[in-house]
Amino acid sequence: MKLRLEHPWFRRGAPALARGLCRLLLAACSHEVKAHPSALHWLETGSPYIFTAWHCHLLSAIFAWPRLAPSAKPPVLMASPSRDGEFIAEVARGLGFMVAAGSRLKGGVQTLRALAAHLREGHPVGLIADGSRGPARRVQKGVPYLAREAQVPVIPVAVRASRKITLNTWDRFEIPWPGCRLVYAAGPPFWVPAAARAPELEDRRRALEDSLARLSASAP
Repeated sequence: MKLRLEHPWFRRGAPALARGLCRLLLAACSHEVKAHPSALHWLETGSPYIFTAWHCHLLSAIFAWPRLAPSAKPPVLMASPSRDGEFIAEVARGLGFMVAAGSRLKGGVQTLRALAAHLREGHPVGLIADGSRGPARRVQKGVPYLAREAQVPVIPVAVRASRKITLNTWDRFEIPWPGCRLVYAAGPPFWVPAAARAPELEDRRRALEDSLARLSASAP
């Protein structure tokens, strides 16, 4: 019998296989956190926050986040309702995440409101800065919108690998090379005022984009 990608056996088994392979890959790497003191202080309080990174850093980020920044309540990750998003969601659930399905094209506003409710309950929330479809390294409006609605800070994070494979995808997805050095650079907490409307919200979006660009450009 030929096993197709949409076969139920494959769809059930592939996320577990992916988790196992990635655990082996990342266990062979060294991990270092370089966080701004104010970001470290916020994380130590146990207060909720929004974790954001570029889509190209997704692999390292979701595996390292719960271990490097443990919280009393499980983190919540937003995943696209596409087939790829469903695969990522299954991988994330196996790592202890809660998952909220949504994108800017499918139920985006409702999902952001659900994430805001999780933040008010004390859960940290993960939101990919440039979304599931890009453009690459351009912060989408959902991140500052959620920060404004929930009145919690955004912790911007960039992952830098000393050696990596860069895929020919829209986001230039990065896979760390086994045994490489991984540095997780976290910037200071980023706030959006509750009264911010379209012009100021756009200014804050651009400022967050600049912060992530600086973190990504820093040498490992």
